[in-house]
Amino acid sequence: FDTRVNQYTPDPFPLADGRPFVAPYWADVDNVNGGDIFYRETTDPTLLARVTEDINQYFPKIPFTATWAFVATWDHVAYYGSTTNKVRTHLL
Repeated sequence: FDTRVNQYTPDPFPLADGRPFVAPYWADVDNVNGGDIFYRETTDPTLLARVTEDINQYFPKIPFTATWAFVATWDHVAYYGSTTNKVRTHLL
C-alpha cells in the first residue's frame, strides 16, 4: 500500500522487494481506458458472518471467525492492452 505496482505481469510471492500488498486479482488488468478500482475495510456484522461462513466451508479444519474484512471491487476494468470496451467487474 505504500508504493504503486507498475507492472502488469504477475510475479510469484513474496515479491523480491518484500513490499506487502493484497493481490486477489493479480493479473493483466488496466484501468487506463476506463473503469474504477475501489477498496475498503469493514466490520459490518452481516458481511463478517458471510465471510466467516465461506472461509469455514472451504477450510473446515481451521477455526476462523472474521473480525474485519477487506473488500475490493474492479468495476468495468479492461485487460492490459485492450483497445476495445471488453471489460469485467470483479468483486472480492
